[in-house]
Amino acid sequence: MNELLKIEDASRKNILYQIAQFISKAGYLSLSKVFVELPNTVKEIKDNNPKTVYLYSGLHKSLWETTGILVSLKQNGLLIPAVGMGDNLIKGEFFLKIVKKLRIFLVKRGTTRADLVNSAKLLKKYILSYMANGLDVMLFPEGTRKGIPSKGEYGGFFPTAFDAMLDYEKNKEIITKDNSLPAYDSYIIPFNVDYSRVREAFEMIREKNVPRTLKIWDSIKMLKHLRTIYVSYGEPINVKDHLDKTRKELSLYVRKKCTDLVKILPINIVATAVIESFKDKSSDDLNAIYFHIDKTIEKLLKYKKNFREFSTNEAPESIYKKVASYEKLFKSPKEKDIAYFKLYSNYIGHYLV
Repeated sequence: MNELLKIEDASRKNILYQIAQFISKAGYLSLSKVFVELPNTVKEIKDNNPKTVYLYSGLHKSLWETTGILVSLKQNGLLIPAVGMGDNLIKGEFFLKIVKKLRIFLVKRGTTRADLVNSAKLLKKYILSYMANGLDVMLFPEGTRKGIPSKGEYGGFFPTAFDAMLDYEKNKEIITKDNSLPAYDSYIIPFNVDYSRVREAFEMIREKNVPRTLKIWDSIKMLKHLRTIYVSYGEPINVKDHLDKTRKELSLYVRKKCTDLVKILPINIVATAVIESFKDKSSDDLNAIYFHIDKTIEKLLKYKKNFREFSTNEAPESIYKKVASYEKLFKSPKEKDIAYFKLYSNYIGHYLV
């Protein structure tokens, strides 16, 4: 029998959820300027067929995403999904009880192979259970924000979530019959978030190679205006159209859809130019930085549909000043801060290779 997990408080009609929703929406509206790019099909599919479930799958850059994505969906008339988070972010029985009421499920960060295998099995069961009950899920298949800060590239997508989606679609008839549940059509929605200021940028580059784990108190300390944020969703991926793929192939396919959504912002362009100026020892010469801004844009012209907040005919001085006006390290770039510049440059690094 395909036994599923019990879904706690599936209605979310509890005071803790209402409070969390109010706080998240207030922060979303007051501490950032958010632009949401959402294909009409994402909502149309749900409107036309209520028996549809989504797995929202995205790149992970900042803790903002764990609440910001949810508010962006709510603001656009979509249901708020259950959220998978690393168990290192929530400590203590009191907080564990709270997150269950908010429909957050914790993914164990294993340190041994046995731990990782058991964690993957539980994650798969979580996703299957939510899908079978008609509840959407949001996950970050990279499992961490450390890919860009430590390796200079986005991490691979762990295949467990996609294994669950394929399993549900292939064995839907058995799963629904064994658990007396209706059948749902399953889709994967790729997404990505881009920032003109990543709130924990300095926290992530503080320790060599690995960003430290951020707790709730860190989030409070980092409350500040995040400036412009772009939340981008891709076209829905109908899982039944990809049953010929292995879980690994599906994970690679979805990851590519997510990286294709990455927006190119002035801070990414200028950071790349600064790094190039370090290479030719000209970072103290603004004209050299302007030169590299032009060269960087030239390299990226085939991705101009992803340009935001600047135009291809804009003077490099103007683009530079946009960034230097709010990020002080750009006013007089120093090579000792190269990790900071690399962080913003590497967000678009896959377009530059």
